[in-house]
Amino acid sequence: MTRTSRLVIAFGINVCLSVGLVLAGHVAHSTSLVADAGHNLTDAMAILIALVATIVSLRPPSDRRSYGYGRATILAALVNGVVLTFVTISIVWLGVSRLLHPQLMHGGVVVIAATFSLLANLVVVWLLMEGSDDMGIRSALLHSVSDSLSAFVVIIAGFVALFASGPVALRVDPVATLIVAGFIVVEAIRITKESLHVLLEGVPTDIDVELVRQCLCSLEEIESVHDLHIWSLSSSHRVLSAHLVVKGDPTASATAPLIARTRHLLDEQFSIDHATLEIEIAPCSPETSHL
Repeated sequence: MTRTSRLVIAFGINVCLSVGLVLAGHVAHSTSLVADAGHNLTDAMAILIALVATIVSLRPPSDRRSYGYGRATILAALVNGVVLTFVTISIVWLGVSRLLHPQLMHGGVVVIAATFSLLANLVVVWLLMEGSDDMGIRSALLHSVSDSLSAFVVIIAGFVALFASGPVALRVDPVATLIVAGFIVVEAIRITKESLHVLLEGVPTDIDVELVRQCLCSLEEIESVHDLHIWSLSSSHRVLSAHLVVKGDPTASATAPLIARTRHLLDEQFSIDHATLEIEIAPCSPETSHL
C-alpha cells in the first residue's frame, strides 16, 4: 500500500468517525464525546494537510525553488499545531461550561462510541506508522496516538457514569473533556515547537554541532573548522556548510578526495546528505608566509 493511499484511507476513517462521535455525543449528552469528535476532526485535517504537502513536496526543484518543495510538510505540521491550539480553546470552554451547568450523560452510549473511536484510531495509527519519518505525517500520527488516549479516557468516564451516582456522575463528563483538552494542548505545543525550529533553520535536535566539528577535525588533513552551519530543509533532508582549514598547500586534485571522504563521513555519521565545503589553506607562520 502506498503512502498516499494510506493517508487517503486514514482521512476517510477520521471524517466518518468525527460525524459518528458528534451524533453519539448529542444522543448521550456527552461533551467528552463531542471533544473527542473535535479531536478526530483535527486528525482528519492533519492527514489532509499532510497528504497535500506530501504531493507538493514531490515536485522537482525549479529556478525559483532551487531546494524544491520539501518544506511543504513542515508548513503542514505548523498549521496542524496552530489548528490544535484553537481546538483546545473551544474544548476547554465546552468543558468548563458543562462543569458550571452539569448534565447527566448516558454512560452506555459513551462507552460504545468511545470504544469504537479507540479501535478506529488504532487502525489509523497503524496506517500512518510507515511514513512517520516525515514531520507532516508524524504530526498526523501523533494526533491519532493522542486521540487514542483521549478515547480511552472517555471510555473510563462512560463506565464511571454507568455505575456512579450524584455529583460524581454529573462531573465525570466535563472532567474527561478537560483531560482530553490536556492531551491536545501538549501535542499542539510539541508540533508547533518542532516545526518552528526547522523553519527557523535550527540545528536538528539529535545533532551536536561540537561533535560534528570534532568528527571533521579527526581527519588528518583538516586542521580546523569554522563557519559551520547545520540545518534541515525537511524531515529527511539535512544540510551543512563549513570552511575546512587544511594542512600544507594541497592542490585542487588533492582536495577532491578529501571533500568526498568528508561528505561520506557526514552522511554516515549524522545523516547529512548535502554538504557545501570550502577548502582553506592553513595560515603559515609570519617567518615562512609568502602570501
